[in-house]
Amino acid sequence: MSRREAMLEREQVANRAKHWVRLTTACNSACLFCLDTDTPRNLVLPVDEIHAELHRGLEELGADKVILSGGEATLHPQFAEIVAYGKSIGYDRVQTVTNGTFLGEKDYYERAVSAGLGEITWSLHGHTEELHDELTQTPGAFKQITRGIARAVRDPRVICNVDVVICKPNVGVLDKIVELAIRLGVTEFDLLHVIPQAAAFDHRDTLFYDPADHIDVLHKVFKLNRHPRFVIWTNRFPVPFLEGLEDLVQDPHKMLDEVNGRRFMVRNYLDQGTALDCRQPERCVHCFIEPFCTTMDRTIARQNAGTFEVWQGDGELPFGATMRGVSASRASELTADEPVYAQVADASPLRPGLRGIVVATRTEQLDAWLPALPPGVELEIRLDQPVALWLAQHREVLAANLDRVRVHQPSHEHMADGVDSDLRKPAAFFEHLALPALRVSGLPACLAPGTTLAEPPAILSADLFDPETGRVSIRPLAREHVANSYRSKSLRCRECRVSDRCDGIHVNMVRDQGLRLAAPLTGAWADEAERQLLALHPEPLDRVSLGRALEPAARSLRGFPEPAGPVLDPLAIVAKNKQEARRKRRLEVLESR
Repeated sequence: MSRREAMLEREQVANRAKHWVRLTTACNSACLFCLDTDTPRNLVLPVDEIHAELHRGLEELGADKVILSGGEATLHPQFAEIVAYGKSIGYDRVQTVTNGTFLGEKDYYERAVSAGLGEITWSLHGHTEELHDELTQTPGAFKQITRGIARAVRDPRVICNVDVVICKPNVGVLDKIVELAIRLGVTEFDLLHVIPQAAAFDHRDTLFYDPADHIDVLHKVFKLNRHPRFVIWTNRFPVPFLEGLEDLVQDPHKMLDEVNGRRFMVRNYLDQGTALDCRQPERCVHCFIEPFCTTMDRTIARQNAGTFEVWQGDGELPFGATMRGVSASRASELTADEPVYAQVADASPLRPGLRGIVVATRTEQLDAWLPALPPGVELEIRLDQPVALWLAQHREVLAANLDRVRVHQPSHEHMADGVDSDLRKPAAFFEHLALPALRVSGLPACLAPGTTLAEPPAILSADLFDPETGRVSIRPLAREHVANSYRSKSLRCRECRVSDRCDGIHVNMVRDQGLRLAAPLTGAWADEAERQLLALHPEPLDRVSLGRALEPAARSLRGFPEPAGPVLDPLAIVAKNKQEARRKRRLEVLESR
């Protein structure tokens, strides 16, 4: 199997529809890097609420795999029953992530697996009792979890893997931790980069590290993925440190799970302008979902400023849009009633009087449209391998229409969509084309040398909005981020003079073609690109990690009311009810005296 085939296979596995369901916030460990200490603690969620969330995963998200989480999920007194219920309503696989305290016990393990627990991820953070128990702050934890792993790997009913939170105390011995797990029989690993949430941020001086200082041991372990016996997944690991190992860049759809876990905070930011509890630049610079938060801010800012250009939907054009996004089977279906941003299936002639932008995705359309563009129409040429060949062969036709043409590199929600279509080595293509006035969008300056750098139109789709509320929906926004805005850079980009005005290369192009595409600008093109980017972006690109100011909530779509008030996290409701029950019990005791 080729590297590309292996990556596509991994993408299919990573994109299996799955749903995380929290059973409890209680935990019998006190890990230094715990991400949950800022949630209401020691709560056991009611079974009826857990059942409702299990059904939501099946019915709304289309998941066929559920991951029961905590806290420590096995602390729920009805853990085995919940496992059985998940299987009974249609989940193909039920998984849990565990510290091994209970699943390390034979009887408990047998009850859970017999109920249908089919996958166990064991959280092992040290290769010695001293290191693991120090990081988990739990004496005896190492003995219990290694006992559980040794039992589970011999059980054909269970898929068994290990996760490791990589942090300063264990990064230097990561290879030894993995070697221990391999000796126990484990062949699959999920390696999690420590992130700045809750206890992990509180202990940041102890836990945070620079991957560059440990790149040798990190890459030594990561390269195990090249061995047919082992599977390595990275989790939240910074993309720039995976150059040469881009097949291990985490599938960007992981972002959807991360955002879903913070959906109540995200909802209140979108509706009320209430900042996420974790929003601090010193945290955000280390955070995996910072790119999404930046995309969210930029979306709200465009809504508030009315600077969207295209509305893909019916009704009045909102938020400043001046063009309507439309799709048509035939060019003759396009009308001159209003300016359009049009995608057309066929290559029939464009009508006179048409206004706006027409998207060309095929060489037949270029043959038909480029030599005879009607006045008032701009052509957006979507770049792929056949289109690039056509442009090189018809350079004179292209050169004669530079004032009406923009070449755009599309991004893809799934890497598979770009593997066979995206142009290889785009920088070399534009250098060979040698058309300085050609406008190019969708690529950083290093991949479009000798061109005129441009921005694509700002497009807002009705699909982003909840049809019942007229508000931006969280999951579609997260998918939009993955499809169009999730970008990354090489470590070398730090040396580039335009780095502060560049978001980088789309993550799926990075996964497909590698970070080697990126290079700091040099020579005359560096001077020209800097001049152009300063004109496009007089100020550096603003990011949440750079202290971007909060955005006030945007208005609803016309015809919908504004949100009535904040939404409450069910965990907060459970905590409040628990607190009230305790207060009543205290009163009853006092009154009985």
